[in-house]
Amino acid sequence: MVRSLRLRLLLAAAASIFLALALAGLGLSQLFERHVTELLDQELQRDLRQLAGSLTIAPDGKLTAGANLANVEYAQPLSGSYWWVVEATPQGPREVVHSRSLWDAPIPDGPAGAGPEGEPLIISSRQVNLGEGPATRALTLYAARHDTALSHPLAAFRSRLLLYLLPLGLVLMLASWAQVAVGLKPLQALRRQVQALGADPATGKRITGEFPTEVAPLVSELNTVLDLRDTSLERARKRAGDLAHGLKTPLTVLSAVAGDVRAKGLAKPADEIEDAAAAMVKQVDHALARARLSTGHGLASADLAAIATRIITTLKRLPGADSLTWRMEVPPGTRLAMEEGDLTELLGNLLDNARKWASSEVRLAHEGGVLLVEDDGPGVPEGEIEAIARRGLRLDESKQGSGLGLAIIADIADLYGLTLAFGQSPLGGLRVSLARSLG
Repeated sequence: MVRSLRLRLLLAAAASIFLALALAGLGLSQLFERHVTELLDQELQRDLRQLAGSLTIAPDGKLTAGANLANVEYAQPLSGSYWWVVEATPQGPREVVHSRSLWDAPIPDGPAGAGPEGEPLIISSRQVNLGEGPATRALTLYAARHDTALSHPLAAFRSRLLLYLLPLGLVLMLASWAQVAVGLKPLQALRRQVQALGADPATGKRITGEFPTEVAPLVSELNTVLDLRDTSLERARKRAGDLAHGLKTPLTVLSAVAGDVRAKGLAKPADEIEDAAAAMVKQVDHALARARLSTGHGLASADLAAIATRIITTLKRLPGADSLTWRMEVPPGTRLAMEEGDLTELLGNLLDNARKWASSEVRLAHEGGVLLVEDDGPGVPEGEIEAIARRGLRLDESKQGSGLGLAIIADIADLYGLTLAFGQSPLGGLRVSLARSLG
């Protein structure tokens, strides 16, 4: 089964063109054959009229004919052009006279007879009454041509017709290819927009543009599906946020209960309650962070330098952060195709993580479309580079935090189709990079 619509249309066009040209060639051949046959019959009838005009009866009753005929081939033996005269008598038809071209061969037997050498003939006849009264003689005049007078022109016409139809078919196929290309152009534009929606959600969340009447309903249905998807995602995001907020208060109460239990000397049950509550709080914090994220769709863009400056200003107020050197190497006017809130969440987690581990310096850069955050801290052992991307993993429990920062970063990267990578920084610490995915 042919899966390509373009190939299907081209095959259908090729079949249609072949059929049309074949029928046209057959029809033109038949028309030409009929035309040549009519011309040949007209020539034979003209010769018969001349032959009838040349008929004479001698005093002894002998019939003569064929004097001064325009077609000299009648006088050439076995030339392929023949005439003969047959008279109706009480004893039956009998030959009276024939052309010199028949030589001494018997005359053809009727209108469908063969020539002197057995060749097929095209024969035309004419009835003539010569004389008056009882002496009237009923004559049938025949004129014939070798059938090559028809077959040769017809063969030449067909061969030339084929030479014309082949280039015509090629031109029609090229025209069909152009027609298919123009006809499928709206579908190609639609495919590019659909691919853009899948490959880069931030480029636009709707299919736009002018489409033909046949394609417009499909575009409308696709946009409806996108609307329903966004509505469902937004509803799910709000429900997740509501659920997380709803769990906050019971978890706080549970932590207070753990304190009461510990005060009564039940340290082990208190520890178990606090551990369970802490794990639940971590998941609730994660859900709240995810709920704050957008859907990753739309035409929004955010100013990287402005948001980074605002975050760094806030982080400098934390203990020990004001002594760090904050290097921001971002070209002026650099904008990222992200919602401002999502970019703030992303940079906040990246820079805060670098602050916690940096000894003296944190670097933020945007180079060749890649966002980089580095620090000069102790770094990460080579064997643990891959492990730090796991959700909720913390490399050093001595650092304050839930350990969900990298998980949130991974969520945002996945949301916007970004590739998240970890490595060793030239500064000595951890290097985190985010780049647009190509696949």
